[in-house]
Amino acid sequence: MAKRRETFITKQPGKAIWTLAASIYTILQLPFWLVFFVPSNFRQHPQWTYRQAIMNKLLRVFLYHCSYVEVKTPIQLEETGKFIKIRPSADHVYDGLLGDLDVQPTITGGSWYPSPYEEGDKQRVILHFHGGALVISEGRPGDVDFEANLLVKNIDAKAFFPSYRLASNDHSHFPAALQDAVTAYRYLLDQGISSDRIILSGDSAGGSLVVSLLRHIGNPKTELPAPLAALLFSPWLDIKSARDPASVTGNRNYDTDYLPANFTGWGAQAYIPAHMDINNPHFSPLDHPFKTQTPLWVQVGGLEILYDEGMKFAEVMRGKGNTVEICVEPLVNHDILLVGNLSGLEAEAEHVVKLAGEFLSTVGETKPKGKAIVTA
Repeated sequence: MAKRRETFITKQPGKAIWTLAASIYTILQLPFWLVFFVPSNFRQHPQWTYRQAIMNKLLRVFLYHCSYVEVKTPIQLEETGKFIKIRPSADHVYDGLLGDLDVQPTITGGSWYPSPYEEGDKQRVILHFHGGALVISEGRPGDVDFEANLLVKNIDAKAFFPSYRLASNDHSHFPAALQDAVTAYRYLLDQGISSDRIILSGDSAGGSLVVSLLRHIGNPKTELPAPLAALLFSPWLDIKSARDPASVTGNRNYDTDYLPANFTGWGAQAYIPAHMDINNPHFSPLDHPFKTQTPLWVQVGGLEILYDEGMKFAEVMRGKGNTVEICVEPLVNHDILLVGNLSGLEAEAEHVVKLAGEFLSTVGETKPKGKAIVTA
């Protein structure tokens, strides 16, 4: 699966024509939406504000058209500002991930927030993987500033955001992103940052990468130590099912979320190579729970389509004897950590990050397994 099949709409000039037509159509529809959402009963949820209703509608439209034309997000590796390049580690670190000769560990990079790690720094380090259905977003300044600033502001730590390979690009299907995740983790360890000071973190598809990385770290051949903790914000934990649009459109929270079915479907189809077994544990952790030394904190929104996935994941992982804390923010939808500033849910996003910080303050203490937090 070296290259995905292109259609008229996913290559030029079809892509440009569709984008122009979609922009005009959206502008023509906007006055209707501005009036339609004035009564609170017509909004996606009656307790949402007018701004939240409008912005969530626009987010869905934007993602729908991005997915329809399969927009490309090339990964840039120029070292500028906070961004640094990192080289692959030794082969044994990637044990089990080298079978596809079309996808091998390569030079990658990432951005530090608020500033690069320096020798002697005593802060913890958050290794955060951004969301975007494994096909969009870069993790660079200007792209993830909102979530990066929330994390470093509310958790006493520096943060490193890898710009992992996206499956929307050629030669970048699974396990490319996971290889880059391993490279990033090994890079932090090589900087002299002990594993008990590293916090894995991810939102949406980035949460899926965190789970895959934890599973990989559990392979003793990699000689990778377990991190202090893992934070999962609206994690996408059943990638294989997303290939079927009905798994999204039939979800009970479909109307209150901004994720269109073609977005998650595009991500799943691009990420999972045709030659691989669809039942690979990395494509659906829900069906393949595992034991990890690392305590897990899982946040879900009560109005998002991934709510049930997050709740089930917490349950099956507890069943393996893991420490898992679940946090439910009732009146929010998907991935407010990444887009809360766009969807009008800034306060809720900051609130859940503060709860994550409280969880981290207890790591290492004796904690009840199966703790759940439902915020008001």
